[in-house]
Amino acid sequence: MNNRSIIIILLGSFLFLFSGKIGAQNLNPIQSFELSRQDINKTGMIVLGSWAVGNILVGAYGNYKTSGDTKHFHQFNAMWNVVNLGIAAFGYFNAVGSDPNSMTATQILNEYNSLQNFLLLNAGLDVAYMVTGLYLKERAKNSTNAERLRGYGNSLLLQGGFLLAFDVALYFIHHNNASVNLYPHLESLLSGCAGIGLKLSL
Repeated sequence: MNNRSIIIILLGSFLFLFSGKIGAQNLNPIQSFELSRQDINKTGMIVLGSWAVGNILVGAYGNYKTSGDTKHFHQFNAMWNVVNLGIAAFGYFNAVGSDPNSMTATQILNEYNSLQNFLLLNAGLDVAYMVTGLYLKERAKNSTNAERLRGYGNSLLLQGGFLLAFDVALYFIHHNNASVNLYPHLESLLSGCAGIGLKLSL
């Protein structure tokens, strides 16, 4: 566990106990971070939604205009991205509907940490999708449904690869945003809290 993770945990615990007093005085910088986090999420959901719409349109066309492996490849791309489009729409409107001014510092920290953990979990699932794609292609070698298995396998490799790149990129973009707009304020708050504690003990 690195120093920044320890800082987040300590500050989160402190703010949970004393959120009223500290929140009233120091929430503005953290709320600004939350606003930037929501903007990143909205952009990310637009990217995901655009990918989904493109795959649905191209996939629907390819499903009717091609045959063999390629037909099943396009077919699976279209079906898969109906789910992606739903996720993108939900994520976008959730970000649009959130108001940083109504959130406490503790809630903002929890939202950030939950999102980062979720993105890491998703990255693991993305790898699993790609492994499944390889498995389907291997099974196709000895199957009467070889064309479908190869097509679906290739689709899973493409979709899993895109989602892995997307989730990892979004994770590091959020991490960089926190490094610039969140962690310095947390360190300042902790320093201030430590100073108050020292004065009280004296």
